[in-house]
Amino acid sequence: LPRPIHLGNLSVMQALASHGLSGTLRACKPRIQPSAAGVQQPPTAPSARRHAVCRAARMQMREVIEMLISKQDLTEQQAEHTLTDLLDDFSSEQAAAFLVLLRAKGETPGEIAGLARAMLDKSIRVRIGQPVLDIVGTGGDGIGSVNISTGASVIAAAAGARVAKHGNRSVSSLCGSADVLEALDIAVDLGPEGVAACLRESGVGFMYAPRYHPAMKALRPVRAALKVRTALNMLGPLLNPAEAEYGLVGVYSTDISELMAGSLLRLGLRKALVVHSAGLDELTPMAPADIVEVEAGKPGLRRYTLDPLKLGIPRCEVEDLKGGDAALNAAILRDVFGGARGPVADALNLNAGVALAAAQVASSPEEGVAMAQEVQRSGKAGTTLRAWMEVSQREAAREQQL
Repeated sequence: LPRPIHLGNLSVMQALASHGLSGTLRACKPRIQPSAAGVQQPPTAPSARRHAVCRAARMQMREVIEMLISKQDLTEQQAEHTLTDLLDDFSSEQAAAFLVLLRAKGETPGEIAGLARAMLDKSIRVRIGQPVLDIVGTGGDGIGSVNISTGASVIAAAAGARVAKHGNRSVSSLCGSADVLEALDIAVDLGPEGVAACLRESGVGFMYAPRYHPAMKALRPVRAALKVRTALNMLGPLLNPAEAEYGLVGVYSTDISELMAGSLLRLGLRKALVVHSAGLDELTPMAPADIVEVEAGKPGLRRYTLDPLKLGIPRCEVEDLKGGDAALNAAILRDVFGGARGPVADALNLNAGVALAAAQVASSPEEGVAMAQEVQRSGKAGTTLRAWMEVSQREAAREQQL
């Protein structure tokens, strides 16, 4: 660590070393724990879960730390309680110890889902009244590609999906989703009513993460000081304020694909695909993708490979997908939305098409890609972008007058 974060009289790393755990941060994989029958357990009904949480004795942070040092898993409710208590009475030292020890042990889907529930309980929600889709990634691939998931969101909306995009400014990339959308003249910092209006009238809306998750502000300095990946790096795709029922979720490594999928299932999504391709946290034309699929009511996780060539998408190189700052990425996306062809268009259509199938707007990835190509090549995606821009700017002006 660049600066020690202290837990009592010990730094986090010293505390780990004293228990022989300092080396476990190297590559400890998260663990998926199916039931005895080998089936991922369904999420507990909200009312029953809440009742159980109220009955359970709340553990002290010392007890939680001791459990993690002993490499004992937390229940979903214990993980939720722990983060809730941390946020209510924040201590950066305790937060750092909790996150590092959880990483050293290896997170479980129940633990990640519990952390997500704690954050969602403190978030501002967007009520849509209709099923929505999110196309999102964890970030962290370090490649500097153009904003593929953001562009795919516009194309998917033009093809008939209702896309509630949740994102932020740049954290680990050259240009975040909020940065490029702002460069495309979208008002990104809208409240729930404004986002709902965008979804109703243009089929796509954006929720700026810092506005909808104010509790995350306390955790940012801890994340920055630790400089290692923790559960916080996985939470973003799980925190959609519109409670998206469908998801195309990219991950920075296949090591966490099943962890992410299991967490999504516990949080009640109808269907989600967790994807990784050629080092990127999204589908790309560069190579076949590793996919883990989960669907409510169906047992377990389904893992398979999807080759873009079978969907009519030709191969490309990583350089073909490179982006830059917000202005450059916005110009690239405008060209694609206007009908331009090439590797970036292929990547956007691939992601939008598979997302359309995940959201059950298309009957298959093949049909979804065909639908995406039609609206992209005809310029209809550009029409959707302009409609979104007009509604978002109108709603921003309305909010300023309140």
